[in-house]
Amino acid sequence: MKRIVRRIAGVAAAAVLAPGVLAATAQADPGPLYFSVGSTNCAIDDNGTVGCDLGSPTRLQYSFLPFLLTVNEIVIDQQWLPAHPMFEAGTPYTLPGGNPSINDVKTGDGQWGPFIEYAGARCSVGFHGSFGCQSKGRSFTSWSGTISA
Repeated sequence: MKRIVRRIAGVAAAAVLAPGVLAATAQADPGPLYFSVGSTNCAIDDNGTVGCDLGSPTRLQYSFLPFLLTVNEIVIDQQWLPAHPMFEAGTPYTLPGGNPSINDVKTGDGQWGPFIEYAGARCSVGFHGSFGCQSKGRSFTSWSGTISA
């Protein structure tokens, strides 16, 4: 009888403590997830913002503009804006010493290569080495030296 009472007390204590432990875990701030694809270094913030430092100046094309822009970084940070360049000093999406390869932090493998899904964003390696990210209803794709957004 004492054994049953102890088990019931243990289960009751676990039931009382579990919501507090789970709530603390759910509210923890995991911070950004860093990765690289070739010479492109990216970070996905825990709010779903995606930013990439490009390895070299890259052409950016929009379907609504008749000309190309040359950019060093691109970000998806607003639902109401397409993926767009940022003009911050330095390389804000690159860790000192460089970011780990997407292969080292991937969450899965797609048809053409690895992908990462984090905080509602998805970045993946695609057909013929293309690379793209989607978040907040926006996206960009990089292939052959040009980014389409």
